[in-house]
Amino acid sequence: MTFKKDIKQSWINLIKVFSYKKFRIITWITALIFFGILYYLMVSTVANNSLKIAIMMSGVNFIYLTVLLITIMSILFGIYLSLVVFKFSFINTKKGGVFGFFGGIIGAFGVGCPTCGAFLFGLIGAPLALMYFPFKGLEIQILGILLLIVSIFFITKSMNGNCRINKKLKTFK
Repeated sequence: MTFKKDIKQSWINLIKVFSYKKFRIITWITALIFFGILYYLMVSTVANNSLKIAIMMSGVNFIYLTVLLITIMSILFGIYLSLVVFKFSFINTKKGGVFGFFGGIIGAFGVGCPTCGAFLFGLIGAPLALMYFPFKGLEIQILGILLLIVSIFFITKSMNGNCRINKKLKTFK
């Protein structure tokens, strides 16, 4: 198959999985929880955990872009996790991708106030590490998003040609 056909088939598989309410619910609950965690990490090192203070210290555009990237990362992580649940539940396999979990973790490292210190970098002894990146950690978040997109593509691509999917899913509608 060509790359274009792989993308089209992956999109079709993704639509099939999300035609079931169970996986849409898993996606949105996971996305909301992950967003809450990432938002907390963003403001956890700022005085009083205040978004207003974070905006004053880092700038409006930086915070808006960070919140947008956190939102995208949360939704992608929710999609990824629901695909993993789908794959383990209905396609009897023990193999799972780890790119998505790494994408979520790497993206979480990029969340934080560059001048106050990032919470996760602080745990490994480098709280002001984001200050040394050219885009103050936004590039780490984008890397996390790219890893999540790649992992979603590979999971949906691995569902091709599996005849057992439709028979088992009829009971879960």
